[in-house]
Amino acid sequence: AGPGGYVTLINASPYDWKLTYSHSYQMDWQPAALIPAGESHEQYLEWWYHRGDIGDCAAEATYELVGSPRKEAFQLKATQSAGKDLQIQYLDNLSSLNNPENSLIPLGFEHDGGVSFILSGDGTKPYVSSNPPPGWMQATLSTIGPKTLREISLPASHDAGMSEITQEWGGIKHNTQTQSKPIGGQLIDGARWFDIRPVHSDGGFHTGHFSETWSNWFMKLIGADVVGAKGRKIADIVADINSFTSKHEGELIILDLSHEMGDIKYWGTEWKLSIEKWEYLYEALAEINDLWTVGNPPQDYTSVPLSTFIQPGSKSAVLVRIPGHAPLPRQTISEYKVIPLSAFIQDSRLPFEGTYSDTDNPDHLATDQVSKLHSMRVASQSMMQRSTWTITVGLAKNLDIANKGNSIIGQAVRAHRKLFSTLWPAMSKTSYPNLIEVDDINSQVTALCMGIN
Repeated sequence: AGPGGYVTLINASPYDWKLTYSHSYQMDWQPAALIPAGESHEQYLEWWYHRGDIGDCAAEATYELVGSPRKEAFQLKATQSAGKDLQIQYLDNLSSLNNPENSLIPLGFEHDGGVSFILSGDGTKPYVSSNPPPGWMQATLSTIGPKTLREISLPASHDAGMSEITQEWGGIKHNTQTQSKPIGGQLIDGARWFDIRPVHSDGGFHTGHFSETWSNWFMKLIGADVVGAKGRKIADIVADINSFTSKHEGELIILDLSHEMGDIKYWGTEWKLSIEKWEYLYEALAEINDLWTVGNPPQDYTSVPLSTFIQPGSKSAVLVRIPGHAPLPRQTISEYKVIPLSAFIQDSRLPFEGTYSDTDNPDHLATDQVSKLHSMRVASQSMMQRSTWTITVGLAKNLDIANKGNSIIGQAVRAHRKLFSTLWPAMSKTSYPNLIEVDDINSQVTALCMGIN
């Protein structure tokens, strides 16, 4: 047997999807005969033979949107011409935002993991779908602009600055890297909420992924009190944001600062930033061009419409959420630089609830996150809820560095599969997550959030 995986088709359109054609050659391939409007279906598929990037295993399944007045259809395709891939081919008159008629949308393929395709809309406005535009908030502002942050869903990047390892401190790429793309690439893929963990180091700031060594016998043995690694520089993240906002106006971007650390030492690491170092960090973040500037900011940033921050054709708006114990920045940091205080907000003014599952079992992850969603989000005006779909890699897999599938990013494909297959049927019009946080974020998570919105 060759490699297998999953694809979830999410029908968020007003029309049933009816299977009108199916064919396969040397593949396990059993598409659903019908996917009713509002429902989803996870399909397993498997290439019978693994003969490198090129082979003749292939399959197709064509779905018609029953009752659509414009005759719309699409085909799910499995190919093996330049690597194994799943694709969506638009047929007849079907189109969606960023995807005109006859578009071919690559979904990728994850061995033992999952990818997804969603088509969402009411049949009157353009559909939103997989492969969304980089400026997706501006493109859908007529829908999300009147809503508050409690009423929409945003794609969130877990440990967003750890797309590369710049210095190891007992940790390695296998067990500390959480993202494949830097912040710039994550922004293009649609991420709008970023988990940033600043670390003061070498006179400047990096991101970091660290923990105390009480759970790491080797680091304790050599007398160290911290284990992990440093990621990208804060200055590089600022440059990524400025580059993105110079090309894509009218997007809301939120940096969520937490787990901050002072200077790292083998013994005596500073687990909190001093007031002076917080000020240095604010000076670095003040280089963001589109920090949100307003004279009378709201007390609760989650209770006002999104149009408070961005409007059609406006500049983007960047917010920096800081821990409650952190000092607020000084408004004037030099003769030439003023920080807009409205952009720097303590966590109590942008509150959310929700915790990670701390498990390496994808089934338990799904059960736990759905349970938390149902208990916390009982109405659309409930406090913002963060749903975290990440695997906590256990010791055995942490040590199995020869197997990329057991790395943090390798395990993310298992979490993604559960997210795509489990979350949609568990939601309702009043119970849905406001933040969907993942490792190795991609545009399919963004498409899911757009479908929820």
